[in-house]
Amino acid sequence: MSDRRRGSAELFPTDRPLAAEDMIGRADDVDAVARTLLGGGHTIIAGPRRTGKTSVCDAAVEVCASDGCHTATIDLFHYADAGQLAEALTVGVLANRPVVKRAVAAARDEGRHLAAVLAEVGVRRALAEIGIDLGPILDAGVAGSDPTRALLTALELPERIAAADGRRFVLFIDEFQEIASPRGLYGDPDVVTRQMRAVFQRSEHVSILFAGSLEHLMRDLFAPSDRAFSQFGAYHELGPITDHQWSEGLRSRFALDDCVISGTALERLITGGEGHPRATMLIAQKTHELSLEELTREIDDALVLVGLDRAMLADRLKHEQTLERIRLLGRHAQKLAQRVAVGATLYEGLAPQTASRSLDALRDAGIAERRDRRWSISDPLLRRYLAALAGGRL
Repeated sequence: MSDRRRGSAELFPTDRPLAAEDMIGRADDVDAVARTLLGGGHTIIAGPRRTGKTSVCDAAVEVCASDGCHTATIDLFHYADAGQLAEALTVGVLANRPVVKRAVAAARDEGRHLAAVLAEVGVRRALAEIGIDLGPILDAGVAGSDPTRALLTALELPERIAAADGRRFVLFIDEFQEIASPRGLYGDPDVVTRQMRAVFQRSEHVSILFAGSLEHLMRDLFAPSDRAFSQFGAYHELGPITDHQWSEGLRSRFALDDCVISGTALERLITGGEGHPRATMLIAQKTHELSLEELTREIDDALVLVGLDRAMLADRLKHEQTLERIRLLGRHAQKLAQRVAVGATLYEGLAPQTASRSLDALRDAGIAERRDRRWSISDPLLRRYLAALAGGRL
């Protein structure tokens, strides 16, 4: 047994997508998604933030890459307009070609702009071989005056590269609901989605993985018959991580620091996390931190109880910020959020339309969700915070 202890956030990471080997459960999800993509199908995954969507998608894309596919990943949260998105997508797609990949890597090290890199002789020749014209993307005047054209040019690249190289291309678009944002970052949502559908349905060598954290918006993009993406791809709903999977996974991660957790403590930890990936990992992380402070490798019920309290404290600022967002949603929003948190009657003392508007606002903000005609707070730690607030314990 080593005297050197492992870091708690290293053992139980919470604020980044997890590598495939770090995930607990989800192996079946990864296999199912990868199988669909490798077979030429498109997949849609929707669900609240911090529930493992991106980790599953990243792992599935890795499986496809190891099977010989070209791949690219873009996250729509990162780009302010169609021009930025077009450039980022171009970099990701072209990086599958060795000469371009080397040039892009060198450019990043040197802080150079994409246009300057792709103007290099070797890169230009490599692209000319397959008839790719990046003028609409790289010409600042064209991209600035017609960003939609730049984006469509970029969206056509995966098929061009895949066909030229004789490989399947897997494109992962995260937070896809942003394409239909009321802010219109990428242009008129109806126009942009129709144009994207037109490109994608002609891209026979490209499989697309769409993910989004606002489930109702994702369903609105893909389900209604009048939407451009209607019947484009199939939904994959992430399965629950079972108590057995949590038990095996958490025991294994504690064991990496030569820690032993009792059966009742493990059960208490899993119950506290309510199956939510980030919440469960955060409670485990804070419990492990406490074991470091107390110089013990024996994880018992008492440590887990304090770990849960510390997890709540660690998220306190985030919960307070969420509460401020809730209050901005309307004068009844906090009341409805607290009622959802404690399982109280939602409509009592409120006009049905008023209550429905507040609940829909909470849903649109990604705070509450409705499944099987029941409303819930997806983050169990936020639910505990709102319940404590409703009970006057804060």
